[in-house]
Amino acid sequence: MESDEESKIKNEENENTNFPLINIYNKLTVSTKDSSGNLINDDNKCMYICGKMFSHTSIAKYLFDACDLYLYFPNENKLYHSSMNSDECFTNSLKWNYKLFKNIRECLTNSEVNTKKYYYIINNSSVKENSSKEKDDLGIDTNRTYLELHFFVKKRDIVAFRLLLEELIQNDLYSFFISQVILLDNEYEDYLEKKKKKKFKQDNEIREIETYIKNMNDEYEKKTKEILIKFNMLNKAKIEEENKLKLKIKDDKK
Repeated sequence: MESDEESKIKNEENENTNFPLINIYNKLTVSTKDSSGNLINDDNKCMYICGKMFSHTSIAKYLFDACDLYLYFPNENKLYHSSMNSDECFTNSLKWNYKLFKNIRECLTNSEVNTKKYYYIINNSSVKENSSKEKDDLGIDTNRTYLELHFFVKKRDIVAFRLLLEELIQNDLYSFFISQVILLDNEYEDYLEKKKKKKFKQDNEIREIETYIKNMNDEYEKKTKEILIKFNMLNKAKIEEENKLKLKIKDDKK
């Protein structure tokens, strides 16, 4: 028997199969691990992320452009860029479905990390040392730098999503990052303006259709009334003629 949560997820999957493009600007805490493999959260070890998660569907597994993101690490004063497709960044250890993509997006837009369910880490050393398919299904190259989003699923530690971090060299990294945030805001404003214009146009079209339907209904009611009046008049004339004919027959019989 399905649990309420499973039933809710299935209903969500049936109703929501397409993920829209979203803009991301967030501050995320990056965890580290001690010598015993225990997670350590340090509020000072954080990063700022901005960019886009592109639209896609969750109906089937296929190759699509997943994201285009900038990541700034203030303590290290380092800036990275990451542009990934779906095969490069999403795990193969979990089914690609509505729930997986929804959870990943929520993690990227939520600044409060829940280390009981997920965490972020840079090139998790356990992944480097353990090449099992369960943890390393994304084919991580240890010579490169990755930001990894780990999920705990049935006591398994799985790299659900990762970003290849390609370092950018700029004169003023912070200013460059802020310029990307501003650009993102401007693009979003343009998007909202276009959406507003589209909605205005659609509203006008809807009003025109509603006016047309109202006019048609009014015309129908008018025609119906005219027909009823004509019918009543003809029926009355018919009754009068029948009565005259009956009187004439009576007179003739006399």
